[in-house]
Amino acid sequence: MTHQTPPLRLGFIGCGRVTESGHLPALRFLSDAEVVAVADIDPDRVNRVANRFCIERRYSDFPALLEDPAVEAVAVCVPAPLHVEVALAALEANKHIFIEKPLALSQDESDRLIERAAHSSSKIMVGFNLRWHRLVRRAREMIQQGALGPVVLVRNGLTSNRQYQENFPEWRKRRELGGGEFFETAIHHFDLWRFLLQTEVNEVSATSRSERWDDETAVLTARLGNGVLAASVFSTGTSANHEIEIYGQRGRLSVSLLRFDSLEFFSSSSFHGGTWTPLLKIAHVLTAMSQAALRARQGGDFLASYRAEWRHFIDCIRRDVPVECTLEDGRRALQVALAAMESASRGKPVKVDQAARKVTPVSALPAATQLSS
Repeated sequence: MTHQTPPLRLGFIGCGRVTESGHLPALRFLSDAEVVAVADIDPDRVNRVANRFCIERRYSDFPALLEDPAVEAVAVCVPAPLHVEVALAALEANKHIFIEKPLALSQDESDRLIERAAHSSSKIMVGFNLRWHRLVRRAREMIQQGALGPVVLVRNGLTSNRQYQENFPEWRKRRELGGGEFFETAIHHFDLWRFLLQTEVNEVSATSRSERWDDETAVLTARLGNGVLAASVFSTGTSANHEIEIYGQRGRLSVSLLRFDSLEFFSSSSFHGGTWTPLLKIAHVLTAMSQAALRARQGGDFLASYRAEWRHFIDCIRRDVPVECTLEDGRRALQVALAAMESASRGKPVKVDQAARKVTPVSALPAATQLSS
């Protein structure tokens, strides 16, 4: 007689947008996980989320949730200034930890958590869900298989049409509290550069526009450790777009993470203006549509990326194997973000390994980029 392993019992600390719109809907599709408790300082929010997802245990502070013996692992989804404080408390409570990006707001804080975690048996994973996006995984396979040849250039961008409302959390608007494009969106791609190309980021040059909030729009270039150059744009409050292009000596790989049919490879010898190009695209779309319809019924590719990262985390706990996205990965992406902020503030390139160890204030921005509303 076989005995089925009971689901991992999870507690969520923080009931904001990423919890309510990303993690909890994704976990509904996993039979090996059960969310048994939530905590948030906002009573209306914690009750709304708990009612929507039928979660019985509700706490107004995270220490009470950590004392709950029913909780085996916690998701740290609070504002970034509290990430390390909550994670350290979770380690003391012997919980496994999933921690949202950014890992911390300073290198000293991230180092403190890494040092403490080294003496714990708990599994800790950083939440860079784009690593588990179906098209990103396929792109990484193609790069590793040599389909592009030596990579020379990466171009990427992430923009959204979400507008900041008057009741938007203050921390999302201020750089020193974890807001702005460098922490909110760009840090995902700093991690993807490393994940896709298996190299570090050596130097960044950035500029940002701060009008309604800090780093509302950002443009940056970077030099990676293997010589690859990167160019990126990030903005909130414009229109939705999310693209990655990787250029190699044998061809170009193009991915739009908002379209199910978007992964395309163009060899260096092909011509893209010919008659056959649109016909081939139509055939590709028709082939992909059946699987896309199934994924759409389960929330689409983005929700699937959350589901896949949770499946990985749970599997690592059950099998006692290392997680794929480590605290060190979170620290590396944080370093790049801090270097980008320093570059935007000082108006010159910054070496990542020589960057400031904490956030450079927006008040240090050159006068030309400080716009009044």
